[in-house]
Amino acid sequence: MAKVYGVRFRSRSVRKELDGLDDETYPRIVAVIYYLRENPRPAGVKKLIGQEVYRIRLGDYRVLYSVDDKAKEVRIEAVRKRDERTYE
Repeated sequence: MAKVYGVRFRSRSVRKELDGLDDETYPRIVAVIYYLRENPRPAGVKKLIGQEVYRIRLGDYRVLYSVDDKAKEVRIEAVRKRDERTYE
């Protein structure tokens, strides 16, 4: 059995971003975050250039996260609606 990764949020602001999502988007994003516990680098994930951060696309939203394989932890860096500031 594969070891499950823990999930942490970078800050309270990430939780606020999640809380601000509409009722259709919220469960989709939470399901993806939950899935990252078992597979932190699923098909379709993209590593951002020059950073140790990954991105998952969900429609107009992006989940940005990092992975610490040694600590078996996925750290959610941001959940954002895609616009010109998404990757800042």
